[in-house]
Amino acid sequence: MDPSDPQEEYEITNNVKLYIGDSTKVSASITGVDFIYMDPPYDTNRNFTLDSKSDKIGFADKWCPNHYEAWLSQFITTLKSTLSPKGTLVLHISSENSFIIEKILRAQFKHIEKIYWKRCHGKNTVKNKFGAVIDILFVAYNNKRIFNDVRIPIEDDSVWAFKNTDDVGNYSLGALKHDRTRKGHMYSIFHNDIEYKNEYGWKSSKEVVEKLISENRIHFVPKSKNMYTKIYKHEHKGKPLSNLWDDIHSITRTSKDPRLYPTQKPQKLLERLIHIFTTPESTILDPVCGSGTTGFVADKLNRKCILIDMNEEVVPIIHKRFEDKIYNI
Repeated sequence: MDPSDPQEEYEITNNVKLYIGDSTKVSASITGVDFIYMDPPYDTNRNFTLDSKSDKIGFADKWCPNHYEAWLSQFITTLKSTLSPKGTLVLHISSENSFIIEKILRAQFKHIEKIYWKRCHGKNTVKNKFGAVIDILFVAYNNKRIFNDVRIPIEDDSVWAFKNTDDVGNYSLGALKHDRTRKGHMYSIFHNDIEYKNEYGWKSSKEVVEKLISENRIHFVPKSKNMYTKIYKHEHKGKPLSNLWDDIHSITRTSKDPRLYPTQKPQKLLERLIHIFTTPESTILDPVCGSGTTGFVADKLNRKCILIDMNEEVVPIIHKRFEDKIYNI
């Protein structure tokens, strides 16, 4: 790193380093990062304080026309150069401020995906517009990236709920028959003198279904002459993630994940992202780290993490988090 650029360096733990300085300049000498989580200023035209009893500005989010886009475009160009060949950048923004972000990312990355995070319920105080409850996490990458299959528990009222029971355990039903939009395997199955036949065919071959029958893994419905596969609860890995996340709530006034910073994000959100986009050998970068949630969770998951922020007031906040060790993951 260029010694002419004034910056402070803190070793928070063996896994986590914190730099206080210009993130663009600090990031310029970093390479080999598998995952960047970035929660930048949103161009909200607001000043944020770290203590509601103080008039001192913690950080400003006010920009001259076009300056925000120019700054962010250059910043993302620098961050892109830090990524490993299998790296991913996740950029977190409110849905109301997402246009400029998407424009910049699409100009610099081959692949862009969006995760819609429903961070809270609608507010009763909103009278003349729709309540803002969605943030967008833009997922940007160029090459084959790290992507781990993360599953979430199935809700009791889900269509996947395991409401059926046999001697093996609780199970849900997996569809076997095709609908009219496609043609499947054409055959009949006779079971207890009843013919099970579907005019559009079955999703699995007769050989596969007969093997499942021999293993008592087919659920028969004589009335409709339909068959289903048995999907046992104890064998199920959980529900695959979609691009709508509504099971993680924003920071609230609880002691489980105390709010220490105005734009702080929940630990569970970072935990999920880190599990998806990293391995235990990965290095993570948060170039606008705020209260250090990314590093706090990364350390708990035994990942290396580099934190950067231009605001020196975050230093005692981050130190306190690592001393208190209040985890919600």
